[in-house]
Amino acid sequence: MLPETLEKLFVFLNLLPQDRVRINWNGGEPLLAGKDFFSRIIRLEKKYTGKVWLNMIQTNAMLVDNEWAGLFSANDFRVGVSIDGSKETHDKNRKNIAGQGTYEKAMCGVNILRTHNIYPSTICTITKKTVKYAKEIFRSLIENGFKNLAFNVFYNTASDYSEDIYSLTDKEWLNFLTEVFDEWLILNDPTVRVREIDGILAWVKSRSANNCTYRGTCYQWFAVDYTGDIYPCERYGKITRFGSINSYETFSGTVTSSVLTKWRKNIEVLPQKCQSCSLQSLCNNGCSQHREADTQGVPLYTYCESRLGLYYYIQQKLN
Repeated sequence: MLPETLEKLFVFLNLLPQDRVRINWNGGEPLLAGKDFFSRIIRLEKKYTGKVWLNMIQTNAMLVDNEWAGLFSANDFRVGVSIDGSKETHDKNRKNIAGQGTYEKAMCGVNILRTHNIYPSTICTITKKTVKYAKEIFRSLIENGFKNLAFNVFYNTASDYSEDIYSLTDKEWLNFLTEVFDEWLILNDPTVRVREIDGILAWVKSRSANNCTYRGTCYQWFAVDYTGDIYPCERYGKITRFGSINSYETFSGTVTSSVLTKWRKNIEVLPQKCQSCSLQSLCNNGCSQHREADTQGVPLYTYCESRLGLYYYIQQKLN
């Protein structure tokens, strides 16, 4: 992102109605933007003092050194790292340009962060190559000191299951999650948080989970591309464009735009299965990008059965 676009972004964000603004810096690999880029971000946040700026960065940790860690520590950045379980499972998918695994380099970056009192959360992506290793993945993350875990199911919108060597079926995802839950129970450590388990435990208490995939829409978020173009979410790619930070004089102009209004209306249509589901108000048809048309042509959450299955599994386990 060019310096002038970055400055315009902060002008735009300063128009937001809330006092606290949370920004997730994502890539690709966001650290490739360089230390000067992030130093410029910090200067801009100090310039626009009317907001409390909450920064989160998701990195593969391979470029993390003492200077990066010091920058994040001094400016209260929350850091998430992408570690896909053990060395074996991580290296199955995360290879460098020479075809070598990147686990050891990533964990080196994690350990540098910890020496600066940054204890990153981790997002672990699960593919068809790693879905059978639930116990190994969970145990390895715990043994390596991670306390806040999240698991992303790999879902490829560009191909079908018969040809895709990465995407998971509903049943595979359910089996993985139930094995993780069993391991979490055996661990019996309340300081270890698993996003997917937290979400279902909220359901058990008849509460809505604090996660966008349980809200049925992601209109609370905007993804801003390096060009300044605005999209719904990074999972959508560039299919739906809401405009640009350069084209709106006020924030309200964005949220009332005809493109956003139409998109929001479309993704909030509920399929028949959801309308008759007793858990609809807690689930809301899952991630809006992880849906496939049902028999009536209405998009239904691809992992509906695994989500409901995990709920009933946990409910039974906890009586």
